[in-house]
Amino acid sequence: MDLFDDVPAAPTAALAEGLPPPAGPLPDIVAPGLDCLFVGFNPGLRSGTLGHHYAGRGNQFWRLLFEAGLTPRLYRPEEDVALPAIGLGSTNLVARATASAAELSRAELRGGVPRLARIVAFVWPRVLAYTGKGVYLAATGLPDAPWGVQDRGLFDGVADVVVPSPSGLARLPFEEKLRWFREVRDEIGRRRGTR
Repeated sequence: MDLFDDVPAAPTAALAEGLPPPAGPLPDIVAPGLDCLFVGFNPGLRSGTLGHHYAGRGNQFWRLLFEAGLTPRLYRPEEDVALPAIGLGSTNLVARATASAAELSRAELRGGVPRLARIVAFVWPRVLAYTGKGVYLAATGLPDAPWGVQDRGLFDGVADVVVPSPSGLARLPFEEKLRWFREVRDEIGRRRGTR
């Protein structure tokens, strides 16, 4: 079965009423019943300026989604609001844009977890994909974690998958990043029949 065969038309991010608005430049791209919600540290400066997720010049997010089979074609950052229609969404632990995630304090990152919990309760995705091991560690408070599907999810009934940062600055080769984005696709497929 193709990943897109039974994806219902989902409402756009504008229908996420009841969620707290982000205190930064990017809207949450969410809708109820997503297959996967991607969770990043925070927007980069370019993404913040343009108002779209993963819009940095060297960011490989959109290419990784396509080549992993998570999107039917290569999307552009300005098409981020179309993601819920194919079962995907995007949010961040911290809403404010910075040049680097290193500018965020541990307290600021952990402070984003209650808001993430409210988003997860609204969306109830099958999978949360953390775009960077540091994002996952900040959200969970764990000292370390492997790549891929985690033994336990942070939220009941939702699988946690840790993928490498899609930033062009992340030192892993593209093929290694792609391996873990494919793991997201595979986990969605495994969980499709469980609800």
